[in-house]
Amino acid sequence: MKKAQTFSLSNDFIKPFIKGRYLNVLTCVENGKGVLDVDTVKGCTLGMAAYPDGGCYGECYAYKNARTYGFDFRTSVSRQFMGREHKGTLIKIMLQHEAGWYRIGTAGDPCHDWKHTVAIVNAFWHLHKNPVIITKHWIPMEDWHIEKLRRLGAVVNTSTSGMDTDEEIKYRVDQIKRLKELGLNSVCRVVTANYGESEWARGCREKQDYLLSLTPIIDTPLRARKSNPHVINGDIRLLRKEGAVGGGKLVSLHSAKIYLGKCRDCQDQCGIGPSGMINNSERSSEMTKVQTASLFKQNVEFLYVKSVIGSGYEEDVATLALEDGIAHRAARKNMQIHSAIILEINGEFCGFMTFQNNDICNEFCLLQSVIRPDVYDDDLYREMVQAVIDQNVNKYPAVMTTDPKSKFETPKLFESLGFKTYLKMGEFHYMVHGELKDVRMKLLAHITMTNVWDTIKKDWLRLKREWNEKINEAGAIKGVANPTYASRDGCWQGSNGFANVVTGHSHNGNASVLDPVACEVVLRFFMPKEGRRVYNPFGGGVQFGFVSGSYGYEYVASEIRKNQCDANNLICQELNGSTTWIKSDSGSYEPDGMFDLVFTCPPYYKVEKYIDYDGKPPEGEINSMSSYEQFRDTLFSGYEKALAHLNDNRFFVVMTGDSRDKNGAYYCSEAETELFFKERGIAVYNKITYLECEFTRLAHAKKTLNMRKFPKREQKIIVAYKGNIPMIKDLYQPVGRL
Repeated sequence: MKKAQTFSLSNDFIKPFIKGRYLNVLTCVENGKGVLDVDTVKGCTLGMAAYPDGGCYGECYAYKNARTYGFDFRTSVSRQFMGREHKGTLIKIMLQHEAGWYRIGTAGDPCHDWKHTVAIVNAFWHLHKNPVIITKHWIPMEDWHIEKLRRLGAVVNTSTSGMDTDEEIKYRVDQIKRLKELGLNSVCRVVTANYGESEWARGCREKQDYLLSLTPIIDTPLRARKSNPHVINGDIRLLRKEGAVGGGKLVSLHSAKIYLGKCRDCQDQCGIGPSGMINNSERSSEMTKVQTASLFKQNVEFLYVKSVIGSGYEEDVATLALEDGIAHRAARKNMQIHSAIILEINGEFCGFMTFQNNDICNEFCLLQSVIRPDVYDDDLYREMVQAVIDQNVNKYPAVMTTDPKSKFETPKLFESLGFKTYLKMGEFHYMVHGELKDVRMKLLAHITMTNVWDTIKKDWLRLKREWNEKINEAGAIKGVANPTYASRDGCWQGSNGFANVVTGHSHNGNASVLDPVACEVVLRFFMPKEGRRVYNPFGGGVQFGFVSGSYGYEYVASEIRKNQCDANNLICQELNGSTTWIKSDSGSYEPDGMFDLVFTCPPYYKVEKYIDYDGKPPEGEINSMSSYEQFRDTLFSGYEKALAHLNDNRFFVVMTGDSRDKNGAYYCSEAETELFFKERGIAVYNKITYLECEFTRLAHAKKTLNMRKFPKREQKIIVAYKGNIPMIKDLYQPVGRL
């Protein structure tokens, strides 16, 4: 027996309200003007918060109705389908109604749940009725909401009034323009009034005249109480109109030409136009029967199963997955442990989409999906994906990888549901339904992935450019020249500089600059979940501190050059975290407290010249020491002190490289660094190769290969671990599905 989540419709579900709060059940109700009201949201939390005394203009008719019947209009409630039977009943009601459109936003602003509103409109698209959505945009639409509503033929009425504040008018007019620019039918719906002669009234009239100058507009007169303070003092003038339809007889007419009758006789049709009504004589009752019969012939159901295994659908899913080929992994037992939405049409299995709600990683993963080719269409697949997204009750970032071989999983389709691409690899799109910052760790994992980091990849260079722009901007604000470079004098100076070999002149003084993307990867991967403090025993450039501070961590660095300390401290002064470079002899400096990560990228012996304000290397600067052995011992002395201040079960990361002596032989600094850790019982856990651009190295090779010297285009990142290795999986943030 196949089991799945189902819903039944009781008599209680047809009631529009319950005492105290609106019921979360969608209804279709014909109002006094002859229009179908399909409110996706009842209540208006933000509107009532802004205007607690009677709602907007003190005359919100929806608030009056709610108060009359004892319901809480201050709480917005999204109204749902209660199963296929309920949805079918609403569709039948809508088909039988003569209007070619329906209205959303009568007794609640749909902006409180745009995603839900779009989903409801999409569910009714096949009825060929235009939705008219009335909103004040307390919460603005996202671009994908606008695009989706545009394709669904929606008309958005933005409610405005001369009684709005200047800021409210500007904001709402901007929203009207934005919707128009993005192709959505956008109308300015002006709540008008006949204003008196007070200063307040004249100001309202001026704003009203401006709003009425916008086209297209809908003029909807204010229906106010005689007890309204503005009516009592003459700011607003009322007129008794016996023929007024809906909302009472007392209206405030600024023009006698304003229409007050049934919607069927109105030429505006709330922005739809005069063709918005369907003449009953043009649509026979027999045609209605045919449409209704056709609609209910296809009984489409999306059924949730917690796990494919044990659901009764195991064989169906496996067979369809293997037939499809692309989704073949869904046939495996180790993949069928995941949850799924099962598509049935007229009780017959027609498709599936598997997914994983990962509470450990706090992510929601969309996995394999197939719809039988004979029943597939884009809208059906979109509905199935939406049914999966609806299962993301924890609102985790939802991730999906689209396969270019699949006709279902197109980036365009997922973009229509609000997904954004955070990484492209070939034709594969890695997408997220959420914020890009939520999948930053995945992006960093994808551009590294192995122990060889190729820094000339497109996405690596893009991230590097973004970080450098931030560093340069922060430095410019503080008056620091060339912030990414700061104060170093250059490397491989003169004719031996790599750039000089190729171009004849140096770039950035031929100085090496620490890569901020490498810094970010090290920080994100090797900082524990509960970690807060970073120590750098040979501080150098600004990059690691800037990245750490941007993430809100505390960063302490020991650096012997005052000019570099001053420049770095200025650049990082405004960051979220605390970043400090302390002028000190790094080989003997004793930092305060304990740290959760040690990172350093120390000088490479005799490669660069490091100078201070006086143009000379400061005393004790290790790159200027007379022998490599003295350089090494001072370096390791700084490492010893850093190790003593590193908490247990933490990483010590060294970005280093070898240099050559005067005869061309390597000093073997990389190997000695590994031995330094090993001899102290610290595990060498990763040996990462950091690859740089090879162009200048190829040019350099023309000079060096005769001496059998192959130019070096890589650095090493040695990742050591102090503590119990099995604890890493518990103490460090999981990356999640890649």
